Amino acid sequence: MVRRPPSRRQSRGFTLLLALGVVAVVTMAVMLSYSVVGREADTQADTRRQKQAFFAAEAGLAEGREAVRLMMDSLGEDNFVFQNHLGAPVNEPGLGSINDPWYEVLPGPDTDDPWNYYRLKGDSLQPSEKTSGPDSLPTPNQAYSDYPDQERVRYRVFMHNDKERDVGVGEDRNRKVWLVAVGEVFSPGGRPTRSVVQALVVHQNQESVFSPGCVTRGCGPDMTFKTPDKSPPKTTYHTTL
Repeated sequence: MVRRPPSRRQSRGFTLLLALGVVAVVTMAVMLSYSVVGREADTQADTRRQKQAFFAAEAGLAEGREAVRLMMDSLGEDNFVFQNHLGAPVNEPGLGSINDPWYEVLPGPDTDDPWNYYRLKGDSLQPSEKTSGPDSLPTPNQAYSDYPDQERVRYRVFMHNDKERDVGVGEDRNRKVWLVAVGEVFSPGGRPTRSVVQALVVHQNQESVFSPGCVTRGCGPDMTFKTPDKSPPKTTYHTTL
């Protein structure tokens, strides 16, 4: 009986399968790492856009508050009709309703675009604003390799009544109004990131006096309403052993 030597095809086939398995595992690990890095970059970008939108809304609210103050100071009216001074109410989804209309306080410079833009370009900055500063280490005053322009940050400001009683729609008599500021970072072809802030604005001409405790409301020097003594607190000191 003649014995034939064992074939080597089985060993070569097993090596090929093992190599394919290793390549598949490495490929899956690389794809998983790439997916994790991509999600982390998207998360950081969303956080940055949310902060930009919030700061744009805060800045728009401050600008709108000053515009309302100057407007009410110049009018000097107790009966403020929004449409007479701010135009027609906004007719856009999510911005007011028939029973509570919103009015644009700071319309954009373009008639076709109601947004106000916070644009910042590198050409408008001073040379010192494009460097790391004199105290930076290891190289002070190092110029930035790139300074991206800010083109996609914008805001809008609206005003509506505080729903006081016995007052018609779009009218104010108690000189209290709500200001709503919307900040947005838009992306062409993508979803925008928005932030909304609002504040109740009270307009008054008299001086505001503030003090700690309840002194302005008529309480005594002990900060309670139980004592009839309205004199200022004593400043003498007694030393005891």
